[in-house]
Amino acid sequence: MPFVLLAVCPDLDYVAVWLAGYGATPRFTHSILFGLGTALSAQWFVRGSTATRLPLLWLFLASASHPLLDLLVGAHPVPLLWPFGAEVAATVGVLPSAGALALDNYFLWRNLLIEMGVLLPVFALCAAVCRRTSIKRIAVWTACIAPAWAGFLFWSLRLAR
Repeated sequence: MPFVLLAVCPDLDYVAVWLAGYGATPRFTHSILFGLGTALSAQWFVRGSTATRLPLLWLFLASASHPLLDLLVGAHPVPLLWPFGAEVAATVGVLPSAGALALDNYFLWRNLLIEMGVLLPVFALCAAVCRRTSIKRIAVWTACIAPAWAGFLFWSLRLAR
């Protein structure tokens, strides 16, 4: 559960927008420094609990996953290096940008499908490697799923940014 909270944390600045009309530019919550701060805070909060000690690297990767995925959208620059540098922009968008959050929005569902088609095979491969699945089994699985993954990736790359 702390990993999901950390991954969503960069978008908490929307609360300031919704409640007070305040919109920070650049959105420093999408920086590596903010990710490190939230990871350290999470580690500090769980320090006295009976939960297993969560490695700082895992907490940081969860925190950094959100701005890195936003970077893969390629629609807007992301202030990854704030306050030390300019915003970083990807020249090619690998993921679609988010549609308006409305259940009747076709683009929301289309983009969600594309994101799952691009990301789930990558996450499954990471899980297989972490579980020390045999190379042969990973190779067979990859050969079977690669055409569908490539189709979703091609679909995403062709979207207007």
